[in-house]
Amino acid sequence: MFSQTAIPLDTVLKRSMSAAEKYNGLVENYTADVYMRTYVETLKKNFLFKYTHLVPRFVLHDPKSDEALIETLSTLSFTYPNNYLQDIKNVTGTLTGKKDIDMIPFYLLNINVYGETTNTESFFMPVRFSTARYYTYHLRQMQFENNKTYYTVEFNPIYSNQKLLKGHFVIESGTWRIVHFSAEGVESFSNFSFEITMGNTWITNYLPVHFVIYHTANYLGNVVASRHLASMNYNNVVLRVNEKKEKILNISDFFRVRLDSVPVNNDSVFWAQNRAIPLQAREVEVIRNYEKTNQQKPTEEKVDISQQNGKRVQQFAQRMVMDSRYKIKSTMIGYSGLLNPLMLGYSSIDGVTYRQKLSFNFDLKRSRTFKVNAFAGYMFRRKEFFTDVTSTWNYEPFYHGNVSLSAGIGNPTYSSLFIHEIQKNLQNSGIKFEDISVNYFKDYYVKLFNDYELFNGFVSTIGIEYHIRQPKKNGQPLLSPVTLESNPIENILVTKKAFAPYLRLSWTPEQYYRYEGRQKIYVRSRFPTFKIELSRSYRNVFGSTSQYNRVEFDMSQNIPLGPMSSFKYRVGAGRFVNQSTEYFADFTFFAKNNFPDNWQDGIGGTFSLLNRHLYNASDSYVQGHIMLETPFLIIRNIPLISDYINRERLYISQLYTPYIVSYTEFGYGVGNRFFKTANAAIFCSFHKTKFREIGVKASFEL
Repeated sequence: MFSQTAIPLDTVLKRSMSAAEKYNGLVENYTADVYMRTYVETLKKNFLFKYTHLVPRFVLHDPKSDEALIETLSTLSFTYPNNYLQDIKNVTGTLTGKKDIDMIPFYLLNINVYGETTNTESFFMPVRFSTARYYTYHLRQMQFENNKTYYTVEFNPIYSNQKLLKGHFVIESGTWRIVHFSAEGVESFSNFSFEITMGNTWITNYLPVHFVIYHTANYLGNVVASRHLASMNYNNVVLRVNEKKEKILNISDFFRVRLDSVPVNNDSVFWAQNRAIPLQAREVEVIRNYEKTNQQKPTEEKVDISQQNGKRVQQFAQRMVMDSRYKIKSTMIGYSGLLNPLMLGYSSIDGVTYRQKLSFNFDLKRSRTFKVNAFAGYMFRRKEFFTDVTSTWNYEPFYHGNVSLSAGIGNPTYSSLFIHEIQKNLQNSGIKFEDISVNYFKDYYVKLFNDYELFNGFVSTIGIEYHIRQPKKNGQPLLSPVTLESNPIENILVTKKAFAPYLRLSWTPEQYYRYEGRQKIYVRSRFPTFKIELSRSYRNVFGSTSQYNRVEFDMSQNIPLGPMSSFKYRVGAGRFVNQSTEYFADFTFFAKNNFPDNWQDGIGGTFSLLNRHLYNASDSYVQGHIMLETPFLIIRNIPLISDYINRERLYISQLYTPYIVSYTEFGYGVGNRFFKTANAAIFCSFHKTKFREIGVKASFEL
């Protein structure tokens, strides 16, 4: 028995969190041999269970048995600050398909207990000052062992949310390192827990060596539980030297599991020698039953034709309602699914929208590619069809070298000859278009352009766009923008053409990037992205009837405010100058996006309630958009809803044109991490200080 003076909880937390900031970046790099075993058991099932496999990456299970076992041997490589590569070397068990191996939670092996978030940014870790405000702490017990004191600290989230965990960690006094970490949390349709045991040698004191992970999926009356055991044996651990190093912008391989082909190895002697964690009695029985079942199967199994047909029907149905990919030699084909409900969108302004995507990716030598992306969308309320087909030759992936050719149907617009009448209407009655008809021209376009990175973060685009605009008959009375004597209406509503070369420059200082093969991919920067575009239309070139100059500027930035919180803004301006002929006010950075994909959520960064005609009602504009995103704002106080929604956003958008003067939108939105993009928002708009309307918008995509 030893008498110890208890240290207050606040002191324990302060010392452990200060130490966590140091230990977070202690290791420069390492390699480790990883043994991981997964045991899966179906606890409850009904007639819907047999359709579980139709949902990709949903639940790891065996459709033919209530139990399954998978063993893997892999090599894990780490390079500071957060680059992981897990290379699967050997696989055995009752499930050895690639889709099954992909469902094993290898990403949890990369949890850094000293970090602010997990590697996938799914959860907030509790041992940092920046995340402590999301948790409450309790000193559960204090133990004295081997001349050292250990404090067990319990932590609980201050409110229910998928980003927050609950559990406990054990701190060693003196070093204030974590020796054991245990936590549990919830995800959509499931809950999980994991335990991490740190090493006890001088080189592994700050690295995890053992993992126990539990996962239970509960969906539509079915319950599937899995347990994952892992052991890590480290090689070549290199600690960081505390010296100022040159800033490296290349952050390739943030986290990647390499499994080009499944390396199945069923040699029992090999696994007996390399199995770091002995099999439990039940696991041995699962393997025996599996081997016995395989031995009882006849050499030449006759498959029931009806079963084959049923399987084909299931596969066809799955491909119709979900995004699917197919690889044929060096060609990758992607299709969004004809009846995929996630291709639907809705806004109170445009109504229901439906889209389809088809892509072809041809791999060439030296990581070069040739891509064809086809898009088609339909707006039911307006009965309008949009399409685009873009082919891109990526001739220099190291420097974003791309040549692209696009053709499609764009936004309907109208001639500058009508702007005077529209501006008069704006001055007299505000933003109203009920009494005029302006969708006179349908736009068909072809664009040819080349992108190339001149230096890191600076990309130049040189291109040519060609528009054919045909008058659209809509059955409504026509406006007379000029006197009929000087310009008869039949001479106005004729096919117009425009040939316009353009130059676009985009610069992001201190641009971080990563490589996939030789393909350079931009990631983030702490500085804004600046864009400028200059365009000139030439008359009498390929029948062009327009001559004008256009200049636009755009600036945007994402400013992190903490774990999973950010402030994003976008400002820009544009103007048509030297218009010696009729022209169409069709801007690049200020345009109606019928199927938006901005700010990574499909909703932000643009106007949501702005009347489509106002985009073409002026030859100049100034716009601004801001969005505040945080996981904890209002929903946190509603327990049931907060379990499924972990992103909240506030929007403000402002527009100025010489005749609108002031147009403002305010919005509030929510998001869910279960889908790739599952977002909904509500907006209200104001013209000057006068309230105009309120509307909603939603987008979903896996």
